[in-house]
Amino acid sequence: GDTADECSGSFDDLMLKEWSQENLVKFDYREAGLAKNPSFGGVDISAGTIDKVMGAAARASLSSDDDIKAGSILRGSAADRSPFLLQKQELHHSLVLVVLEDEKVTLGCMLNHPATKGYDVSDSNKGTSSIIPVRYGGDYAIKGQSPLMWIHCNQQLRDSGLGEPFGDQSKGIYKCSQEEATEAISYNIAKPEDFLIMSGVCVWPKIGNNLANEVKRGVFEVVEQSKVDEVFQTLQKQEMLTKENLAENLAVTNEAWQKAASSKSFPDEKGPDETLTLGIGEGFDEDDDTVVFNSDKKVSQLANDALKKWVATFLLGSPTLA
Repeated sequence: GDTADECSGSFDDLMLKEWSQENLVKFDYREAGLAKNPSFGGVDISAGTIDKVMGAAARASLSSDDDIKAGSILRGSAADRSPFLLQKQELHHSLVLVVLEDEKVTLGCMLNHPATKGYDVSDSNKGTSSIIPVRYGGDYAIKGQSPLMWIHCNQQLRDSGLGEPFGDQSKGIYKCSQEEATEAISYNIAKPEDFLIMSGVCVWPKIGNNLANEVKRGVFEVVEQSKVDEVFQTLQKQEMLTKENLAENLAVTNEAWQKAASSKSFPDEKGPDETLTLGIGEGFDEDDDTVVFNSDKKVSQLANDALKKWVATFLLGSPTLA
């Protein structure tokens, strides 16, 4: 009816189509001589997408269990069909710092989600004040530790002995206590913008769908150590989340995510400015799985919209803003 026509093409309508495609549409991949990938992760295999298969294989060949260690940064999938479209949208185009890796669990915190709260760093001697955004790192807290984790990626601060590395990553990201950080700021050893403040972690148990498997399947890739400084510096441009800077903060997330990309490019990784050339009308290919069924909306753009909706809803508390 009229209501259906009005909703057609809306965010909710497009997400429902993708959910239906994922959960209701059946296709006998065995008849085509293909094996369907798990619904969560990797590059979705459809008829003829050999380039995607090769790209997934190339990523897997670069990854091993040894790649994931405390101090590593993981980059969310660059596949056209994001594995985080229909669930855990906060991990779409995410940058995750591994803070603990042992035989039972992997803990990581998302670096790219400033929240609406900040830590006020005041200098009574100078009469100045700065606010450092507190970032949402995940749903869980580490028992017995401070709820806030201060991290930096500054060589001068490392040389001064401020903090300690994660694992054996002596040239990477360091963690320190709030007291150590604020004292370094008060003595002009450090600046407030040198730090990211994290709250919460994500948890990947080693039983079942563990993080190493997700890296092998292309859900995440390990960021090269040579790129860590630049990625960290880009994230430092983000500000405490407001309605006014939502889009800007997400743009910085995407910028950092792009800079974290592997030096080796794969066929299924597209640039952010790629425009849609096929859609409803002349030349429309209804089997093109890079667009939402019966629409001209790129699935990759729908995933970006879903991330924006998640941030607006759960971090900003304004679901109608996105």
